[in-house]
Amino acid sequence: MSEKFTQLPDQVNQQAAEWFTLMQSADVSASDHQKLTDWLSENPDHQEAYRQIELVWQTVGDLSETHEGSALRRSTEQLSARLKSFFMAPVAMINSLFPSPRYAMSFAAICVAVGLIMLPKPNDPVLTYYSTQTGEIKTIALSDNSEIILGPKSKISTSISDIERSVNLITGEAFFDVAKDRQKPFFVTTDNVSVEVVGTQFNVQKIGSAVSVAVLEGIVNVFGQGGKVSQSAILPAVVLTAGQKVIKARDLAFESVLAVPGSDLAAWRLGRLIYRDISLADVVADAGRYFEGKILLQSDELADEKITVTLRTDQVGQLPQMLAQTLPLQVHVVSDDIILLKPQLELEQAN
Repeated sequence: MSEKFTQLPDQVNQQAAEWFTLMQSADVSASDHQKLTDWLSENPDHQEAYRQIELVWQTVGDLSETHEGSALRRSTEQLSARLKSFFMAPVAMINSLFPSPRYAMSFAAICVAVGLIMLPKPNDPVLTYYSTQTGEIKTIALSDNSEIILGPKSKISTSISDIERSVNLITGEAFFDVAKDRQKPFFVTTDNVSVEVVGTQFNVQKIGSAVSVAVLEGIVNVFGQGGKVSQSAILPAVVLTAGQKVIKARDLAFESVLAVPGSDLAAWRLGRLIYRDISLADVVADAGRYFEGKILLQSDELADEKITVTLRTDQVGQLPQMLAQTLPLQVHVVSDDIILLKPQLELEQAN
């Protein structure tokens, strides 16, 4: 039968089956017909449930004239007994409604139809968006029992259903604690990087054009596109285990796999930012997610400067002054929320 059934409440399907089987009995009265009419008019779901039962009845009628229908008829008494128990119908009522094998078969077919109608159908994927504000950290519980901790000024979309588990990191950073399901891998994508896991804990961070993936527990497969030969080239997969990290710039190959302490992965979730040998531009961009103002770099030389720094998230406003103690730069406060970092030499020449 090619007709597509609509998912309706179980109670409505059962009531429709009872009404339809009553209508097939020999002693149905005018009062019964009126009550059915009243029931159908109460709710569009009642009409749809009854229509679906009629479709099944019609199909069973076509089947009854075939060899397969004869075989089914011979087995309906036993099937009907089991289905009576399933629907908790009183035996006396069933006997009065179905005095002949024909009605027993009808009842069995109707109950089977109701059972099929009531079977759970795979959920259609639903795209859901989550975002955070400056300095905000949000914990998101997914329907598959996975959990996402979304960092400040970050945005993701999720698609979790019976047939897929996927997340797109649009901007920012997120830590994933994925519930294990070998039949349904969990995917995280961002730019031209894709992460596949079965069940594990890992961190994905997007800073400018670079994406980093670091693993706290389990095994993570990282895929990517881009490279010196072709930006669309598929790169060899990188397999990461606990304590490993890989970084990929937008149109470049993966960098070497690095060791990363577990304490670094947990740091931002505990209010600390740890940057190790990272360009000043990336440090400023990432730390800016915790700061209401803007820190601007005046020079490309400064932007490429590699630094190592650790600070609390509530100290990000003091980052320019901290940098000025170790780097050849000076801090110029343009306004309450704009801080400009200039090379020291440039300022000296200006004076």
